[in-house]
Amino acid sequence: FDADFDSGNCASVEHRGEHEYAVWTAPDCDGTECETNFRSWFYFSVRGVLPGSTLHFSVHNMNAQGKLFKHDFRPVYRALPSRPQWERLRSPVATSGNKAEDNFVLHFRHTVECKTADLLFFAFSYPHGYDECLERLARLDALFGLPPMQLQQANGPLLEAAPPPASDLPVPSVAQLIRAAAANEAMSALPKRRPTDVYYVRELLTISLDGRRVELLTVSGTNGMLSELEPPLPGLFPCGTDRPHTFEGKRVFFLSARVHPGEVPASHVFNGFVEFLMRENDPRARLLRELYVFKLVPILNPDGVHNGHYRADTMGTNLNRLYLDATPERQPSIWAVVQVLRQLSEVGKLRFFVDLHAHANKRGCFMFGNALPYERQVETVLYAKLVAVNSHWFDFGGCDFSAKGMHRRDRREGLSKEGSARVGVYTHTDCTFCYALECNYNMGKIVNKLQPTQALPKGQQGSISPPASPPRGSELKYSPASWRDVGKAVAIAVLDLDDLNPATRLGPKGSDGLAKLRSTVTAWVRTQTRKQVAKPAAKAASDDGEGHNSESEPEDDEEENTRTEQAPTKRPPSKTAPLKVAPLRASLVRAAPPANKPASAPLQPRQGLQPREPKRGLSTGSAQGARPSCKPRAPPPLAVRGTGGASARAQPRRSQP
Repeated sequence: FDADFDSGNCASVEHRGEHEYAVWTAPDCDGTECETNFRSWFYFSVRGVLPGSTLHFSVHNMNAQGKLFKHDFRPVYRALPSRPQWERLRSPVATSGNKAEDNFVLHFRHTVECKTADLLFFAFSYPHGYDECLERLARLDALFGLPPMQLQQANGPLLEAAPPPASDLPVPSVAQLIRAAAANEAMSALPKRRPTDVYYVRELLTISLDGRRVELLTVSGTNGMLSELEPPLPGLFPCGTDRPHTFEGKRVFFLSARVHPGEVPASHVFNGFVEFLMRENDPRARLLRELYVFKLVPILNPDGVHNGHYRADTMGTNLNRLYLDATPERQPSIWAVVQVLRQLSEVGKLRFFVDLHAHANKRGCFMFGNALPYERQVETVLYAKLVAVNSHWFDFGGCDFSAKGMHRRDRREGLSKEGSARVGVYTHTDCTFCYALECNYNMGKIVNKLQPTQALPKGQQGSISPPASPPRGSELKYSPASWRDVGKAVAIAVLDLDDLNPATRLGPKGSDGLAKLRSTVTAWVRTQTRKQVAKPAAKAASDDGEGHNSESEPEDDEEENTRTEQAPTKRPPSKTAPLKVAPLRASLVRAAPPANKPASAPLQPRQGLQPREPKRGLSTGSAQGARPSCKPRAPPPLAVRGTGGASARAQPRRSQP
């Protein structure tokens, strides 16, 4: 067993029988003073299993995810190098325990079909790690002839962003296998050659607390490009390279993802958005580039993503509540994004802001927007409706634009939704089109039947795929392709809102399809306003919302499932006979000696971790204070169980960024 790789999470493993293992997840910031109760993400590898074996796993120390698993949600697996594509488990899973007793356990099995030499991977949902993001960006850099980017090693020299695999190793490392698979996937998903008339710039926006890159991409068309560059911002862009060019008459669409590291569907939506923008022959993508400048942040929380966290950064903080209070010392990525957005707003360029998330409780893909004055409310709701017009998977009925959703406080953390991205950015910029886009990890409630696109001029018909048939049966389950399709629809809806889509689904030219849809949305907004006025104030304030309580109003994530203040689940005693120790560095499995041999001495508590030096970012030419860091705390002694094997916690990963 191994979890010592990018986004890996597996605290320990106990061997309980032939091909039967109990796995424990690590909570965010495990073993430090900042340790949280966020614990759902797992991602580990298994090597050396014979083909035909059926592995049985029970995953402990998880937040209760009953609403997710009751709809047949299944984790994913793959085998490298022979089967690089992630797939959902073929066998149904089972759960035990409950939220009240904080003893939720996930049980699943998998029959091995790959070669003996392959490395098996299992994960909560379709992973997309920090290194995989760098591989995609490296592919884009190569397309546009840019030199390889440099990574800042914490308290050390610069490293190449994507070092070549070591050729002298007889067996590739886990990290090398993952990066090779990511590079191949990027090659197949992105264009084979540089698209013409596309302007692309990659910038180092800032450095995370642990010294990782927070990227800012700029994508547009080459039309309207001026010689003037975007002005610098104090404390940002530490590499000191030239800023992107400015454009005449173009407004900005700002897209960000992965403020919560375990919300991997957000990265797949982001990838679909970027892949669509890079299409050379699609008239819709070309027109979008001619009209807009796209500012894109692929990972807002790179430390949390790399460390296998579910919701927090390395300080145990939910960054999506700090858009009004972020500081460069403690939340550098959020502070940096706010500075860029405020600069764009001050010059009248910012038009759209969309922050990408995932959801475990509420099914579907949907948006949360802000409650605005009547005329602006119609426009912000209309854009969400247009996303549904262009995607099978987007559920307009799940969207929420209520004032109540902008001001609630989390039950557990006590932080207000006023500090979330969509509300905070609206407060900073007064931007009408501010949204949080949520995608369920598993499935939706409905599938939209898409209308045919408007006929294109001769010679352009082949550039747009015909509408696919509505999916059925097992196809109703979400996959990365489903989420990428939502990302594409988020882009296309912009053209429909401007009534400029050359392949619109709103009806033939001259049919006033947009005007009719706006009339429908206006009636919907009027109805919702009446309902809000009629609803008793006491009842209106009874729900937590923003992702956690009910099927009707949750937003961010699983706050309801993580709000208990109890310590992580204690491991139950093993019911199987003691087994032989199988040491691992990487070997997370520890078991007792065979029953016919004397029992070994009890396991000793592991030593406390030594405090690290605070990690610093790249120098910007001015003195900077030390970054904050969490001091590790000594863990409690491990209990030795009578007849079972005493399992030991895995040592935390020491890999550099």
